Amino acid sequence: MKTTLTTLLVLFANFTVSAQTIEEKSFTYPYDVKVFDLPTASNGIDYRLYVRLPLRPPSEGEKSSSFYFLDALANMTPAAAMSYNYEYFNYIPSAYFIGIGYQNEDDGAWSEKNRTRDYTPTAFTPPKGHFLENSPQDWQGSGGAKAFFDVVQSEIIPFIEQRFDVDSTDRVLIGKSTSGLGATYALLNRPALFNRYVIISPAIWWDDWTNPREERWIMRAARETAKTEYPAETRVYFAVGEAEERLDLVTDLYVLANSLRKRRNSNLKVNLEVLAGEQHEGVFPAAFMRGIVGVYAQEPDRKPSSSPLTWK
Repeated sequence: MKTTLTTLLVLFANFTVSAQTIEEKSFTYPYDVKVFDLPTASNGIDYRLYVRLPLRPPSEGEKSSSFYFLDALANMTPAAAMSYNYEYFNYIPSAYFIGIGYQNEDDGAWSEKNRTRDYTPTAFTPPKGHFLENSPQDWQGSGGAKAFFDVVQSEIIPFIEQRFDVDSTDRVLIGKSTSGLGATYALLNRPALFNRYVIISPAIWWDDWTNPREERWIMRAARETAKTEYPAETRVYFAVGEAEERLDLVTDLYVLANSLRKRRNSNLKVNLEVLAGEQHEGVFPAAFMRGIVGVYAQEPDRKPSSSPLTWK
């Protein structure tokens, strides 16, 4: 017993010395990501693009697609890591993952001010007692969605499509929460810009959830754009966690999705999933995985998947 204890003490001492002398090493993201700092944009903002190159060459006769991520720092790299099997085995096409970020986020944390400015369709100041009253970063400077998507349309997408050999007819837009609101803005107001959307828990209570639903921006915009024509088949996947009804988001999304379906536009196809056991803070991984394979489901060039979504 004494010998065994002595041996253990010696081993522990040696391990302690080794732990103190082993040097740490930095970790490099396992996929090739290019970073481009663009010139100051027409809205006065300095954007940064993160571009993850395709994991495999496009299939014969195809070009690689482009997946555009809003909230780049939060969403792009986890999405690319999670979905690599889908791309590698052709459930989704060979694709460039493009995160739209900002040069003032060098510390690696996203700025709420950037999100508030670029992803909201109207300027909003909360009334006294509102839950955002003491969070000025969530409303000051709001209302820049039009200017932002002008930049996306006229500066960011042309930069990508001039530099990389991508399929200009297959662009996906991905957004969650406030950036999901931005993606919804694009869906309603830029019908030719993207042909697939993965919109997760969009903050469609803007501006403002205390108002009757029909008076909020989202439903006014849905009415005002009701006659919009979509020039190509446009697949829209909405997802929300079942626990997000605390801001009426589940009900609101059902109402919005139903209003879009009622347009009877043969090119506009909408699916909505309410994900059991999910809440706002953690819904992105499950929703993105279901959404990205879902918007390519039942396509002849893709490997058949288990997605339940149909696009009739």
